[in-house]
Amino acid sequence: MKFKIGDTTDTALCIVLKHEFLRCEDSFNDFAESAKIMIMQGENRRIAYKTYNAYARFIHHLYEFMIGAIARDRQNTEKLPSEMADKYIASHTQRNLTNRREAILNGTAGAWENHISFYPEKVPDTFAEEFRKFRNKVSAHVNYERSDLSLSDFYEKNHKYLGLLYFDVKSWWGRLENEFPDLKEITSFSVLIKDTPLSKLQV
Repeated sequence: MKFKIGDTTDTALCIVLKHEFLRCEDSFNDFAESAKIMIMQGENRRIAYKTYNAYARFIHHLYEFMIGAIARDRQNTEKLPSEMADKYIASHTQRNLTNRREAILNGTAGAWENHISFYPEKVPDTFAEEFRKFRNKVSAHVNYERSDLSLSDFYEKNHKYLGLLYFDVKSWWGRLENEFPDLKEITSFSVLIKDTPLSKLQV
């Protein structure tokens, strides 16, 4: 469905984009905390499981956010073919990579920034497709290939590019006012049954 910036569809889409980013941020923070435990206390199956799940959620929500943001850029909610979605994501990631490299080279990057050698000039041709593939198989769908799909290898090859996307998105969609945002039915959710005394409620 086509829409215009500022109309009711756009307003609703912005609410769910905010929600999706907050989910992405929560999963990234869960991953960072779990990875810290893994580094500090050593690896075992339980912590590997928790860290894997947090990173899988991060991939899932970041990918979903990007697809929603693409829909807003196009002003069209119609589902994109995978190949076109890959092109959008690859292009956006490349723009972020180029901007990051230029900031390092011209001296405007923060003191915390990685050395220029950390960032290649070009995003790998396989990145966007792998991003989609891992979103589908490690998080979104029950797929027999998951047990043999190395999320460790994906992390080593592609985490820097996910980081570029995440922190770019966070610079805008991560802003919070003094109060938590009103996300309509999302933040109106309640397990309390209206007009029922607390003494009669069971969970």
